[in-house]
Amino acid sequence: MPLTREQIDAANDAKIITVEAPELGGDGKVCIRLMSVGDRDSYEIKLLEGDGKAIPDFRSELLSRTLCDAAGNLLYPGDQGVAALKSRSADVMHRLWHAALKHNALTEEEIKKLAGE
Repeated sequence: MPLTREQIDAANDAKIITVEAPELGGDGKVCIRLMSVGDRDSYEIKLLEGDGKAIPDFRSELLSRTLCDAAGNLLYPGDQGVAALKSRSADVMHRLWHAALKHNALTEEEIKKLAGE
């Protein structure tokens, strides 16, 4: 029998992974979640609006939509989150960005467009 709307709405489909980032302190673990379809759409719309030009802060933009706590709540949502992430070390943020790309099944072609290539 097909699922009902209530069953779909109640499904826990966040799928969170944990990535090692010991240089950030604490237990060195960072959670990354799948983007919601709305976050994914708005992220890809930025790509389209860029008209082949690089999108400013494309790494921070993705991380603001995917870095989360163990329950899946975003740690750096919105423009303020992007601004905060921009000041972090490129080394560790690049590693987290790469994990977020893979976890969210973003293709190499999409990334080249984000980078304006």
